[in-house]
Amino acid sequence: MDKKVKVAIKDENSYFVLGVKYALSEYFSLKGMSVEFSTLGKDDTVVDLVFLSLSETEVVSCCDMDQSMVGFRLQYIAIRKKKGGLAWRGRTCVHELGILDFSTPINELYSLLDEKLWIITEGRKVSEPCYFCMGRRLSYREKEVMSYLRLGINQTQAAKYMQLSVKTVHTYKQSAMRKLNFKRRSDLYHWLLKNMNLSS
Repeated sequence: MDKKVKVAIKDENSYFVLGVKYALSEYFSLKGMSVEFSTLGKDDTVVDLVFLSLSETEVVSCCDMDQSMVGFRLQYIAIRKKKGGLAWRGRTCVHELGILDFSTPINELYSLLDEKLWIITEGRKVSEPCYFCMGRRLSYREKEVMSYLRLGINQTQAAKYMQLSVKTVHTYKQSAMRKLNFKRRSDLYHWLLKNMNLSS
């Protein structure tokens, strides 16, 4: 076994993580490869594949992330409840290799890995942002509105500071929510509090 694959699994369900680790160890062993499990953010190791826990509607724009900041090569398998139909697949970053549901049979996981193994082992890079990520990029004004909302400033106050009408500020907010795939305001505010970085 001379080829080593570095994998990180980011999920709070420790039993599920142990099961995935066991399945991956078996899979890569059968392929004549070894697997090393790493923890994101704990060391400087760049991993080949990440299993990333996401909500049903949450998406990640990997094209906009700095690899050194993220700590992985931007190839990930989402751990989320699968949505019906194939339409959902067109609305994800090109770096999302597939979806792993908590009820996914092990043979489906192995089939997914078989299909994507060349991408995982070669560490394929995409030089330009994909259409999905480009479509999610917020404009300067949308970022400005999000910044005010993050500070707890309501739309009326934000409109005053920005010297715009409340209706225009609301339009920017709605546009940002569409780009970020948020249907409810509570989802937006949760994201603003936990993940928003408007300095970039």
